[in-house]
Amino acid sequence: MNINIAILEDNSAHFNRLYKFIKSWALKQGHTICIKWFHTGNDIIRSDFITKCNLLFSDIELHDTSADFSTYDVNSNGINVCSQLRKNGFHGDIIFLTAFREYVFDGYQVQAINYLLKPVSVETIENCMNKYLDMHNSDFYYLHKNNSIIQIPYNEIVSINKISHDCCISTMETIYTERTSLKNFENHLPEQFIRCHKSCIVNLNFILSLSGSTIKLANNQKQVVGRIYLDNIKKSLLKIATDNHI
Repeated sequence: MNINIAILEDNSAHFNRLYKFIKSWALKQGHTICIKWFHTGNDIIRSDFITKCNLLFSDIELHDTSADFSTYDVNSNGINVCSQLRKNGFHGDIIFLTAFREYVFDGYQVQAINYLLKPVSVETIENCMNKYLDMHNSDFYYLHKNNSIIQIPYNEIVSINKISHDCCISTMETIYTERTSLKNFENHLPEQFIRCHKSCIVNLNFILSLSGSTIKLANNQKQVVGRIYLDNIKKSLLKIATDNHI
């Protein structure tokens, strides 16, 4: 899994400790991570990195006296910084860092998923990151190939076709192959996926048109719908059309 992590922390010793433990966890688990350190609220609010950030660790008690927060109407409190980030459209997960237990309930106003008491331990970080993965595992299909793991977001998969002993996973830009069965996919796929043929599953969100028994997909792929699947495809597309006009 690829995870972009921002750390808002004004204490270098605390940052280095957290950085070390997260890197160690990622290495052991085989995940790719990118960590960026921010010293002040202004730094993180102005950064482009936050737009692609998946997870933010934020200290609550910031002590930057030189920052001018007038532009963003925040101050040196990490909760206020995160509140401004939410207003700016940040949808990633937030985990607060604090030395004081009484701050825990304040995190609910910015939808924080956890808070950690400082100084953090390696066990605490490993448990925290494992829980984070559990929250997001359902967002991706993990393709195992050549001793590596490729993370494919379900909302980017257009179709899955069975060809000989392999399944071909098509996105708008790439085709992946894996030695597995369509039945195995059906056991993991979200509800927007539907079988349209004994050898094909499609993502309803990528269907552009249905003409007779032929589907046209957004990647210009055309797929014949099997006779026994046609009624179900029509009902599913009609439901989407109806829901969109409510």
